[in-house]
Formats: sequence, structure tokens, C-alpha cells
Amino acid sequence: MLPVARTTTPSPTIRSLWRLVLFCLFVGLGPPPATATTDRQETAPLSDRRVRYQIDARLDTGKKEIYGRERLTWRNPAPHPVPDLQFHLYLNAFRDENSSFRRGSGGGQLRGDAMDARFPGAIDLLSMRTEDGVDLLPLGEFIHPDDDNADDRTVWRVVLPQPVPAGGAITLDIEFLAKLPKVFARTGYYGNFFMVAQWFPKLGVYEPVGMRRRTTPGWNCHQFHATTEFYADFGEYDVTLDIPANFKVGATGVERERQPLPDGRMRYRFVQGDVHDFAWTCSPDFIVAEERFEVPDLPPVRLILLLQPEHANQRARHFRAARIALEDYGRRIGPYPYETLTIVDPAYGADGASGMEYPTLITVGTRRNASDDELLGPEVILIHEFGHQYWYGMVASNEFEEAWLDEGINSYCEATLMARHYPTQQELWLRLGGRPFWRLPVRVPDWSFQRVQLFVLGPAGIQSAPILTPGWKFPEPALYAFNAYARPALTLKMLEGYVGTETMQRILKTYFARWRFRHPTSDDFFDVASEVAGEDLSWFFDQYFRGTSLLDYAVESLDAREAVLIRKGEATMPQVIELRFADGSVRRETWDGRSERHRLTTEQELVSVVIDPDDTVRLDMNLANNSRTRLSVARANASLLTRALALMQWFLHSAVSLM
Repeated sequence: MLPVARTTTPSPTIRSLWRLVLFCLFVGLGPPPATATTDRQETAPLSDRRVRYQIDARLDTGKKEIYGRERLTWRNPAPHPVPDLQFHLYLNAFRDENSSFRRGSGGGQLRGDAMDARFPGAIDLLSMRTEDGVDLLPLGEFIHPDDDNADDRTVWRVVLPQPVPAGGAITLDIEFLAKLPKVFARTGYYGNFFMVAQWFPKLGVYEPVGMRRRTTPGWNCHQFHATTEFYADFGEYDVTLDIPANFKVGATGVERERQPLPDGRMRYRFVQGDVHDFAWTCSPDFIVAEERFEVPDLPPVRLILLLQPEHANQRARHFRAARIALEDYGRRIGPYPYETLTIVDPAYGADGASGMEYPTLITVGTRRNASDDELLGPEVILIHEFGHQYWYGMVASNEFEEAWLDEGINSYCEATLMARHYPTQQELWLRLGGRPFWRLPVRVPDWSFQRVQLFVLGPAGIQSAPILTPGWKFPEPALYAFNAYARPALTLKMLEGYVGTETMQRILKTYFARWRFRHPTSDDFFDVASEVAGEDLSWFFDQYFRGTSLLDYAVESLDAREAVLIRKGEATMPQVIELRFADGSVRRETWDGRSERHRLTTEQELVSVVIDPDDTVRLDMNLANNSRTRLSVARANASLLTRALALMQWFLHSAVSLM
């Protein structure tokens, strides 16, 4: 943690007293609140809190606009002056077809959703002044640090009249107007449902030498691309929302005040420290439900569920999944430190807002006729998005540059948790007219969804780019998704098979404990893994995170006394070999997997040989060549039928993954 800058306190003056009065009016601290929802005492900071946002925002539900006033205080963490500031203006990704986001997403396609170009989004800076009243707008310009698109307006830079001194701070007063798009790419409106995310002028991260192993200092403030998410400093958020009184609201953090206004509106104030973003939602249709999570040895959490009316009967499933996630993560990784967890069920038709994470707030997704045993969609999405509270929220890696550190680790944890708590997941039904009518004879566990992507994409999924590729540099969104989510999850599962389940759990727990409320890199994770495993694992990470080689082992031949195994790919991995004999006995041997050919000879009569019988080598490109059997004709036919059924199951898994 970086040291807090030393400050001095000036003598009070008339001018400073007037500033105090204006500040109180600005953040709504003047009159007492009509409702105070909590009086919990502030806890000691968990992060370095480099930034503080005080935002007063008013939603115009007719125009789909938010007028905001923002007081921003940023502390320079560097041992040298910083001459400029760089801001994310994310909503400008939806301003027109010239943004890098639109160009990189086929005009506006993301996660199976299409942007309606008739309802664009945008954000305009109306005013930006220093505490001394200096107007900064004329000093600013749009920049494009990632590409050559001069039309992109998602990053704005301003050169300051005076640099921010080493360890010093700057405070700015900003006015902005945010135009929400029709729901797309995590944010916007649909009817009277509003999901408001990435909606205010937000500072990038200034990285001194040494932070994230950086060798030269500078701003890390990437453009908003279709294949990137987010990265920001930890800080404090104090946000007041002015919305129609009949709307129910949910937001990052804790509701501190609720004050009726004379014009049929309501002011809500939310506060949260030790987070790096703030999102909110509102709708008159929400069914608001609350429960309290309390178990021994873990801090209590207030669970707030904002459910669509047509999903009222799914309340219990959402709360159960939330409780499972809180306790499992709390005991295996580390306690959830925030007071609240808000779970948002987006409106029907607003799928672009589902399945997303923000600090202390997640959006989920379900459908009207989802039966309890079918795919467990609400549970999978909720558990996945909750996991982001750890790997995106508290660990806070740079999702622009190293997406796998969040999405990949989270996908691994999601699949592991689902297997532990929902072991019969997931039965699959065929539907007619939207209703289930025939249960297929196959289960589709979470790991199958991860693995089937490897077989759908084939070698191109591995060879197109290494996992350690910045998000915007993948040649297409499908390859980004595979390399951010499924491929690293499968790779971590393979690492678990090598080091053991208990050691893998200690790796994750140690990594979280060491790097929470900081900003680690992939190398930081790799170092923790090697330390906990007690051996240098660079051979593994170099091949499977930095490399693009294929992994494929096969049984080349089998006779009564000898089995010949071959390595068909360039990647290597230690292998367990299972030998079955005619007398019914079974023996296992190991092979370091480095040679191109490996012979096994025996005095007993061999019946079959299987490479990786426990299915731990999850990146093997061809499972069909991992075994060979010597059988009588009748038994051979039965074996062929078994293999055919297995292939059919994988086909069904593939079909499910494309639904």
C-alpha cells in the first residue's frame, strides 16, 4: 500500500468558509435526511483510496439523460509531479459508428446483443474547473492511446495549469450530461428499466514506476473496446441520486439517506469506500426483497434482491445461490468485507444489462419458465457474477490488458463451486413454444460449457494468440472470450490436476490475501503459485499462458505386451497412464510427457491403456485418441457404442453452448 500524502491545514478564511458552505450544499449534506437506512460506523480503509468521487445526479426518465455534478479529488501516488489527467468517457463508445467500440464489434454487436443505432448514448463534459476556478475544458483533448482512430472519444486528456506535486492532491468540480443508450453492452434503459453503468467522467490510473511492475511512469487509461472491460483506482464514492419517487433503486454501497422532494421525486444517497466504480439501477417494477446473510466466523451481509414481477417465484433460488457463494468464497478465499450485496434482475428485453458485475452490485438473468433442474441459469450467473466481487472487485487487476486474471480465475472458481454445491447440474430439456417437453439423456455440468469451447474453436482457439494478450488485440470477439474465460479456466483446472486440489486452493487463497485492494499482474499470480506449490512452475505458465502450442497425446498402438504412446502436439504435460490387464488387475504409471514417443512393456496380457484416466489434462485437443482397447468382437461392439454415446454427449454439449 502506498503511503498517504502529507498535507497541511490552511488557516480558516472567509473564502474557505464559503467553500465549506457550497461543498455541503453540493453533496446534499445540508438538511437532515428524511430516512437514514443505516448508522453503521465507518471502518478503517482497506485500500489506499487514491480518489474520491462526490456526485449529485438527476435522472430525466423521459429524455433518458442524467445531469451530474461531480467533485473529484485525486491524490498523486508518484514521487514526482504529474502534469496531466486522463479520463474515461465510456458512454461515448455508443455515440456513433466511428468509435473504436463500434468499429471493433461489427457496428455494435456484443454478447449476442445488437445495439439499436437509433438510440445512441454519449457523455458530454459541460464544465471542469479547479478549486481556484480555472476552466480546464479549453485545455483538454480526446486521445486514442490504443489505436489510430482519431474519431474515438472515450479517453479525454487535460494538461493542468500546474502539475500535481508528488504526494499532493487536486480537486476538480465537473458538470456533465450523460445520454443513456437503449440497453446495450451493460448499460442503458429499456422501457422504464434503467441500468446506469460507466456513466460519469472517471479517472484512469496513474502508475508510478514499480506499480504492476512498470518500468516507466504514466497513465493507464485505455479506450473502450468491444473486447475490454475496466481498470480504476480504489477510492470513496458518495453519490446522491434524484429519481422519480415511484421508482425503486439499487446501487453500489450503502444507502445513507432518503429524502422526499416536493416535485414527486426522491433523493437517495449511497456511500461506499474501498471500491473502484459505482453503478446503479432503478425501475418502478422491481419487487424488492431483503434477507440477511449470517453464519459463524464470517461478517454479516445485507442481501438486496431487485426482482422482475414475472420472476417472483425465483426469489428463493437467488437468495440460496447468494448464500452459497458468500459462504464458499468467505471460507475458501476470504471474507466478503462490504455491508451489502445488491442483486439486480434486468427487465425482459434488457438482456444486454444481464450478467455483469460492479462493486457490491451484480446483474443476473433468468427467464419465466426456467424449471429448477434445467441448466440452473440463475444460479450459474449469480455465482459467476458474485465471484467478480473478488477477482475484479477486490483484487482489481487490469481487465484491459490481462482479462484472464479476472474472468479466467472467476470462471475456474464458478465451475468448481457449481460442481461442489450443485453436483447434479445440469439436465437439459428440449422446448416447444418455450416450454420444456422432453428431457435429454445427458447432463451438462459447468465444466462441459468451459471445455466444449475448446472443441468448437479447435486449434485456432489456442494458436491465434496467447492468453496474455491485451483484450483489444484479439482478432475477433470469440477468440477474446475464449482466451479470457474458458481457456484460462481449463488451464487452471489442469494446474489443479498437477499440483493437487488442496494446493490449488491454497494458491488462490494466498493470492487473494496478498493482492486484495491492490493491482496485481499475471507474474504476481505465477509467483504465488510457484511459492505455494514449492516448485518453479514457469515451465507451465510459459507454455500455457504465454505460448500457443497445442497439447495432444495419443495411444498409437496396443498389443498384448506393449503400448506405444505419442506426443502429437508441441506442448508437454506430465501424464498418468492406466493399464488394464486380462486378469482384471489395473496399474498406473507416470510419464513426464516430454519425449515424442513412449513405450510401455509388460509381462501381463494388456487389455486396454488410457492416457489421463482422471481427465485432469483439460487442454488435450483430441480425447478420442487417448485410449485403445483389445477386446472380443462382442465387447468391442459394446465399446464402440459407449464411445458413440460419449461423442453424442459432447455434440449435445456443443449445441447447448451455442444456444
